[in-house]
Amino acid sequence: GQTLGMIGESGCGKSMTALALMGLLPEGARAQGSVQLGGQELLGMDDAAMQGVRGVKMAMVFQEPMTALNPVHRIGHQIAEPLRLHRRMDAAAARAEALRLLQRVRMPQAEQRLDAYPHQLSGGQRQRVVIAIALACGPDVLIADEPTTALDASLQREVLDLIGELVAADGMGLLLISHDLGVMSHTVQQLAVMYAGRIVEV
Repeated sequence: GQTLGMIGESGCGKSMTALALMGLLPEGARAQGSVQLGGQELLGMDDAAMQGVRGVKMAMVFQEPMTALNPVHRIGHQIAEPLRLHRRMDAAAARAEALRLLQRVRMPQAEQRLDAYPHQLSGGQRQRVVIAIALACGPDVLIADEPTTALDASLQREVLDLIGELVAADGMGLLLISHDLGVMSHTVQQLAVMYAGRIVEV
């Protein structure tokens, strides 16, 4: 239920920290220390076990929605995938839940959007899809890595308000990553300042 902001200049390690939490570091990178979720140690967990955490207990809204979505799969398929994988829903139930999730993130013409491809949606609509995918299995923690980077100012406010409402409604913990103090000032309860790969102030 708490919201933590992480702020710092470009290249200070914010996104790498988020990827480390999710067990998604690029090859050759390694994380040290401890990452615990609900008392469970995540660092060093094998990939098969980590798949039971990602999307289910912890989910991420990535920085660039166009690269976060698969260009060759329809939106409905991409939202349904975690539902079928983690919640063992059949195709019809997963599609119905995908529609409900799109409606929850206030996607205009949600039913038609299920059969659209990512390139047919605007940046703001793609980000709503990414949020719907992240929320699909009701995670305990949501990591939002600069979720408004590719959006204009009015859409930025809309997306941040939407994330805030959804997090509050589900009682999730939120880690919001940004380099914008203005965004942080009315969005988070605590703020961690990162510099050169370390948290230097909270």
